[in-house]
Amino acid sequence: MTFFQTSKFRIAGLVLALSLLTIPCLAQEMSLPENPLRGRFVFEQKGCASCHSIKGGGGDVGPDLGQNKFSGSFLQLAGTMLNHAPEMLRRMQELDLSYPEFSRSELVELIAYLYYLRYLGEPGDLYRGKILVREKGCLACHSVAGKGGDSGPAFDKLAKYISPLYLAQALWNHGPEMERQIVEMGLKRPRFEKGQIVDLAAYIREASKGTQRERVYMSPGNPTRGKAVFKEKGCLACHALNDDGEEIGPDLRQSDWDHSVTEIAGVMWNHGSEMAELMDERKMDWPEFTGKEMADLIAYLYFLGFNDEPGDAEKGHAVFAKKGCVNCHGQDARGGEYAPDLSESRGAASPIDMAQIMWNHAPVMEERITEKVMRWPTFTGEEMRDIYAFLRVLSKSDSAESR
Repeated sequence: MTFFQTSKFRIAGLVLALSLLTIPCLAQEMSLPENPLRGRFVFEQKGCASCHSIKGGGGDVGPDLGQNKFSGSFLQLAGTMLNHAPEMLRRMQELDLSYPEFSRSELVELIAYLYYLRYLGEPGDLYRGKILVREKGCLACHSVAGKGGDSGPAFDKLAKYISPLYLAQALWNHGPEMERQIVEMGLKRPRFEKGQIVDLAAYIREASKGTQRERVYMSPGNPTRGKAVFKEKGCLACHALNDDGEEIGPDLRQSDWDHSVTEIAGVMWNHGSEMAELMDERKMDWPEFTGKEMADLIAYLYFLGFNDEPGDAEKGHAVFAKKGCVNCHGQDARGGEYAPDLSESRGAASPIDMAQIMWNHAPVMEERITEKVMRWPTFTGEEMRDIYAFLRVLSKSDSAESR
């Protein structure tokens, strides 16, 4: 039997395996980072800061990653990096810089840090905040810089708390009491649209800045500990996380947490009335959080979108052909003239391994693509997930054949 005939049988077997696959291939769930800011060291040590800045701090060759929306799951962000690899390679050659390679842990820490940048939030608009503090009726109970009501604590007391996490903690812990006062005074409970609470917080800090000299800071939160806080505070009694927890409230993994910490605090406030009613019906106590617990909880909620959804192996097979991967890796991805056998690649072990191998081999890939006069393939997050699912099935089908 010729090699061509063997390949035809292999392709037919692979297509059959894909057609029989009725359950999407699950990506290996990654551990949550304990300190998402650790990736800042990778960013600096690998020379990323030579070209990229973070909110103005760093180089100006590439875009400011703190100003542009750089969001998405792990594989979405890995795909964004890979899509720009050829351009980065050319610029680095011009500047006589070395192309950075990453270990598995370094790549995870770097991408977790980039994912985290949006969490830290924008500074907010002081003028809009000044309008909102009146429009939302805050001054009916609270005062700022000596102006407003006195039935609630003065906002000036919050001035020393630099972190927006303190605002999130205060809004949550005092939610039931504020609700009662709002009802007693015949006021309408304020709701915050996207970005409004950020502007409001910015105005409160600025307007009362001269009243406090002391400054209190807070750690941005540990997502790993936040997962434990979520369980300890009884959140699973109402909220499902995939197969865990009750379905009284929404499955939080299906919610969009692509917000800054202050915006997440606003989302929690907006749903406070509904949560309070449900908890009263179920005879549950309103959970209160220390500042650290709130920081960890919100960091955990934010990182719910870091892990990727399952990909579709059959679609991944089609993407593999459409993007031209077959020109180097062969029609069945089991090795070609220019590239290795992907069925034996470590890249099928986890999304981290696939992303690491693709990034570290980008210079070689670019050289081969240039030789063959091809275009560099770009991938959406969904395509990255499907490619990973395809590699997983490919790897498993070869394991089954070898038995």
